Amino acid sequence: MAKRIFITGIWHETNTFAHGRTELDDFYAYQYSEGDEIFAAFADTNTEIGGAMNAAMKLDLNLIPGLFAGAVPSGLVTAEAYQTLVKRTLELLEGAGEIDGVLVHLHGAWVAEGATETDAQFLAAIRSKLPPGTPLVATFDLHANLSEELIAQADALVGYDTYPHNDMGARGAEAAQILHRMLWSTRRPVKILRKLPFAPPPQVQGTASEPVAGIMAKMHDMETWGGIWSASIAWGFPYADVAHLGVGILVQGDDHGHALRIADDLAMTIWRQRGDFDAGLVEVEDAVRRAMAAPGGPVMLVDVADNAGGGAPGDGTTILAKLIDQSARKAVVVLCDPEAVRGAKALGAGAMFSGNVGGKSDDLHGPPMPLAGEVVFQEPVRYQRRGDYMTGNWIDLGEVAVIQADGVTVMLTEAKAMPFDADHLTAAGIAATMQQIIVVKSAIAWQAHFRSFAKGEIYVDTPGICASNLKRFEYTKLDRALYPIDDDGIWPAK
Repeated sequence: MAKRIFITGIWHETNTFAHGRTELDDFYAYQYSEGDEIFAAFADTNTEIGGAMNAAMKLDLNLIPGLFAGAVPSGLVTAEAYQTLVKRTLELLEGAGEIDGVLVHLHGAWVAEGATETDAQFLAAIRSKLPPGTPLVATFDLHANLSEELIAQADALVGYDTYPHNDMGARGAEAAQILHRMLWSTRRPVKILRKLPFAPPPQVQGTASEPVAGIMAKMHDMETWGGIWSASIAWGFPYADVAHLGVGILVQGDDHGHALRIADDLAMTIWRQRGDFDAGLVEVEDAVRRAMAAPGGPVMLVDVADNAGGGAPGDGTTILAKLIDQSARKAVVVLCDPEAVRGAKALGAGAMFSGNVGGKSDDLHGPPMPLAGEVVFQEPVRYQRRGDYMTGNWIDLGEVAVIQADGVTVMLTEAKAMPFDADHLTAAGIAATMQQIIVVKSAIAWQAHFRSFAKGEIYVDTPGICASNLKRFEYTKLDRALYPIDDDGIWPAK
């Protein structure tokens, strides 16, 4: 008889330095489904739930859906949103009847008001409603800030192995397989967590580049050693001011000593290479000049500090200002600016737009920028992702306007556009491959798609809440020195 598995999840990457709060409506607007809606939303998608669904059919697991809620990375989640989502999850769990196991899909860097270790507290709430011995397996993002409390609340955890992320489906399937293994035995893996006093910025966490590529290859080799169930490295999300910030190494296996030796080996390997995680940045004016002079395009100007997928507002104007100052040609910038979109909508396609764009969310990403040009596109935009990241997911940008200001194309959106692919540009009539310059408000997630045709890339030293220079931020919750926020940390602890 098929085992009954409750599947649920809440996903948020919280930038505690961001202005404003993440409300319940932000989850409803981005990703929210419950009950059988989950199966319709995630079938045939490269997501953890999509992967778990595929594995469940092969493993004869009967998935009982709870809810899945996700919001675009942003500021602290309100206490009301947190409490409402957890309460509804528990209601669905209690209404599910007898449950044999649980799969939970998390981010690992969720921070709500009054609940600093929010992911751990969410798991604890679920655990409190389960009969003793019920196995619970969770997945987490590569940018998770792991903690002992989080690890303690699950029988096993599985983290992403790639950044840009393209293995979510595989990790969801792996979690289902581990849960299946537990269901048919009384065995549980020992879990060893090693936390390093090290917080590299996302820009240098790419798993296809050194030094991370070599470290991940070593971890994958160790996973094949006898008695190891799973190993993960969570490289952390440094824009969360929490005590448990930093790189976490999780090794799970049959033997405590064996898992401990592997975890310590990986931790020491990373620690010895910490000086190799250097974020090379180029000053804005020089970056624009280089991109304009490049023999071919598109050249990607990476606005790391205004990373829309890291909690930044996505309305930074610093690069746009220099593009206009230098009379750039065939350059594209995307800004989240609902006010400007409304103004362009009132004018309509073909009209001339004149007004300030961007720089309205806070005073950290450049001031509002005067812009004059023709409205060449004005429509609502909703599209389905075709790239490697969250393949198949539907994205709603709300109303969108495209302003052609001489050689610079400015795409204005109501909702933040996370540039994991070029689908948002295509949906607004912009041909990415025909551009000389494309500004991406991202760290490295853009690479999975754009690198297939980009002719160059320049990481730009812009101001903002996702800056790669972590010394720009004031951390108040840390209880130890972390590299590179501090000149050095101490590890192993004395």
